[in-house]
Amino acid sequence: MPATSAMRVSVDLVEVRARPLRAPRPRVLFCACDGAARVYIDASSEDDARDLCEDLGFEFIGLCED
Repeated sequence: MPATSAMRVSVDLVEVRARPLRAPRPRVLFCACDGAARVYIDASSEDDARDLCEDLGFEFIGLCED
């Protein structure tokens, strides 16, 4: 008969906590040109709007007035 061996298992208690949700950042409207068309971009910052324009090949104009 084969010999059996005992195996010890150690389990640590893990605590999981949910992080509180952050308040959404305010969004602003920016304008850009796509050829002859004006494009409106809803972004959280001018940097985000400029990055998006660069990625899409749009010409960034600036913040839109209300």
